[in-house]
Amino acid sequence: MRNTPQILGPNGQPVNAERVKLEKLSRFNPLVNWTPDVLTRQLAAYWRGEISALCWVMEWLEKHDDIISCVAPKAKAAVSRWGYDVLPKDEIRPDQRQQADDQQGVMQAFFQNLQTSDGLELEEKGGMRLLFQQIMDAYGKGYAAHHIIWKPTRAALNAELIKVPSWFFEVTTGQLKFLTAPYQQRGVDLDTLGGRNSWLISKGRGVMLAGAMCRMFKQIPLQDWLTYCDRHGMPGFLGKTAAAQGSQGWTDMVAAVGSIGSEFGAVINQGDVIDVLSLASQGEVPYEKLIDRMDRAQVMLWRGGDLSTISRDNGVGSNPQQEDSADLDSDNSAWVSETINRGLTNQVIAYRFGRFAPVLVEIKLRTKTRDNLVQDLATVQAATQMGVRISKRWFMNKFGLVEAGTDEESLGVAATVTSPTTPKLETSLPGETTAVNSLAADPELQGVRAALAIDMQPLGDALYNAVQAKDDASMRAALKKISSRMPDFLESTALANLLAKHATDAIAGKKSDLNP
Repeated sequence: MRNTPQILGPNGQPVNAERVKLEKLSRFNPLVNWTPDVLTRQLAAYWRGEISALCWVMEWLEKHDDIISCVAPKAKAAVSRWGYDVLPKDEIRPDQRQQADDQQGVMQAFFQNLQTSDGLELEEKGGMRLLFQQIMDAYGKGYAAHHIIWKPTRAALNAELIKVPSWFFEVTTGQLKFLTAPYQQRGVDLDTLGGRNSWLISKGRGVMLAGAMCRMFKQIPLQDWLTYCDRHGMPGFLGKTAAAQGSQGWTDMVAAVGSIGSEFGAVINQGDVIDVLSLASQGEVPYEKLIDRMDRAQVMLWRGGDLSTISRDNGVGSNPQQEDSADLDSDNSAWVSETINRGLTNQVIAYRFGRFAPVLVEIKLRTKTRDNLVQDLATVQAATQMGVRISKRWFMNKFGLVEAGTDEESLGVAATVTSPTTPKLETSLPGETTAVNSLAADPELQGVRAALAIDMQPLGDALYNAVQAKDDASMRAALKKISSRMPDFLESTALANLLAKHATDAIAGKKSDLNP
């Protein structure tokens, strides 16, 4: 990794601007003479691993189809819009926390300095956000590849990632191979082009396989509809006159009809008869419905629902479809995160901390979450007041918080701790007397508070585990289970024993401070 690998051309020299120029000059509109038979052959070739031809069609459609050019950027922006975090993994041991903090700092610096560009569009340059969108290209085409230019220095390890178009590759052996010339059938192994560690390979769903078929099923009725409009879009004009053919009156009528109608016109004597054969549909033409169906299919492939992009007459929003889109965006964000962790995070950690060092951190893309943060925070506060010890690291990761340094100005008031095992969040205004803080302040009621903490510990543990669920469905299921078991959780054994002891002492004439 200390070397600077480069993409090599067929002559053993690095690929230069001449290869890019040749690629651009050799490209053409792939939809000219694009028929169902041609698409069938391209799909079959794709599944043999010869992906170049169909990937170029997909690229053209992403730029020129009126629907795909709208929804594809939306899908790519959905995973890059909210940023990212470099977080310690959940399962690290206490003795690994310092190493995790060191790795977190290294990866944050690496990602902040990362450069991203495009192998063909040399003016396209960016950072992490562009990288997320470029990886999402594999969601459409099935494959995406970045050539990694490692740039080590004494102080840090930096890198530049160059996106190489997917039609530069073939996958006949199951692994990407680089085509060193346009229209080449077999490529060279990436091991000969700097090694696999110099490539970030992304394998996605490839929704454009179905999208290309939808475009074909849309293109055919669209052409028929245009022909229909061309032939039947204008009415015919029939002029009737009593003038003899060839007379001035006849000539004037011919000129009048010709000036009104540009498509069809005729002049007849009043006694003549012309039967009209209409080819126009008497009802709704079928083309529009089929085209609309294919457009909606494109939106569903990319966004999971169609109401967010294409409106219906008197249509309203659909929460299930919005949830589908949010779930799809969340899944794509997790997939992009895993791709980066596999291809970049692991390599940087191995370079900086040693080949056998455990990888204790990971990048996670943020999403437009539907979580109710107010409810989550209330759950944390309730669990804390019940005596549940909440992990500070988990709490900050859950709510995306960054703790201020000792030399930084901070907001808010830090949580106060009433005992080493029972932290209490400040939930009341200064000077305000509440049941919670009065209970904590009265030394004679400390025993009641301790007994309540013991009784509520199982409920607090259950709530804590529910909050840690990976998705909304799991959290809702856990909370529903807690609700069904609520009578069991509310059995106040410790408090009951304490009150029984207090009652016994009172009957016996002993003074009790309510402490067990």
